Amino acid sequence: MYEISVLILLFFIAASIVLYVVLGGADYGAGIIELLPIGNSEIRKKQREIVNRAMGPVWEANHMWLVIIVVIFFMGFPVVFQNIMVSLHIPMVAVLIGIVARGSVFTFRHYEVELTPAREKNYTITFGLSSLWTSFWLGVSAASLFRGLISNQSLDFYSLYVAPWWGLFPISLGLFITSIFSFLASIFLVGETDEVAMKKYFVNRAWKTNLFVIGTGALVFLAASFEGYELVNRFFKNPMAIIAFLFANLSFFLLWFKLKKRKAFYTRLIAAAQVSFILVGWFAIHWPNALKIDGIYVSFFNSAAPQPVLNQLIIALLVGSCFIFPSLYFLIKTFKMKVKES
Repeated sequence: MYEISVLILLFFIAASIVLYVVLGGADYGAGIIELLPIGNSEIRKKQREIVNRAMGPVWEANHMWLVIIVVIFFMGFPVVFQNIMVSLHIPMVAVLIGIVARGSVFTFRHYEVELTPAREKNYTITFGLSSLWTSFWLGVSAASLFRGLISNQSLDFYSLYVAPWWGLFPISLGLFITSIFSFLASIFLVGETDEVAMKKYFVNRAWKTNLFVIGTGALVFLAASFEGYELVNRFFKNPMAIIAFLFANLSFFLLWFKLKKRKAFYTRLIAAAQVSFILVGWFAIHWPNALKIDGIYVSFFNSAAPQPVLNQLIIALLVGSCFIFPSLYFLIKTFKMKVKES
């Protein structure tokens, strides 16, 4: 019963991570691609309008998945939560600062009544930089979990609070995450406009950002090998990770076939599946471990809270799901689905 309870919670964690990366990641990516150079001021203006229209109704809802992840770790896996929030508190604070900053400037840019061109430009730059900043630190935080540099025995500040997240591998994964988010945003924004020129523009952005995904993905493996982190070895020894990697690459060709035909729904679905396969591969490589402390892996199964706590948490999640998913569907249907004209 105990293992089943842990598995149920891990399902909620995995599902929330996938939804946050796909939906929230697309929102972060929308800010990142606004930083990319555009020679045509008219296209820049239209891109900003499309991003505002696409994100306006739903962008805040995507942080719900992050809140669910934090709550599950806080209640269900307190040992893991404590070590992450203490040893990685610098990147965690960086993430929180970025979330607050980008949310604030997006709100001002989207809803300010008397918005001057100068303030709009400042908001756009801040929105883009904070999106890039937050995405990067999310990747750095994820990369720091299994390097074995999180320590409860070190006494100096650097070993305790800097070494766990500082290095080429965390930086490379941070760049990889920003590339994935930019790619998702480009794919999602293709379906947010009916203008052929803007569709073509976002398709072009998708091509370029996808190249960055491939490049930074290769950099992740190179950086891991350079640091002596056993990522490559664990990858080739894990059949599930290899299968997920193959499906992610096969979906690449299907994605561009559908994108060429401007099939917005299918391209979004395939892009989400492609990113999900990458996440499945990452989960499979490290299963069933939550993090590595002082060179020793800590499993989800030996770090979970007592059974009564897990039972209460599972009940809360199941009851909450009965409200979350219908509400989310209603939100998307109200603001995002196109209404057919009679």
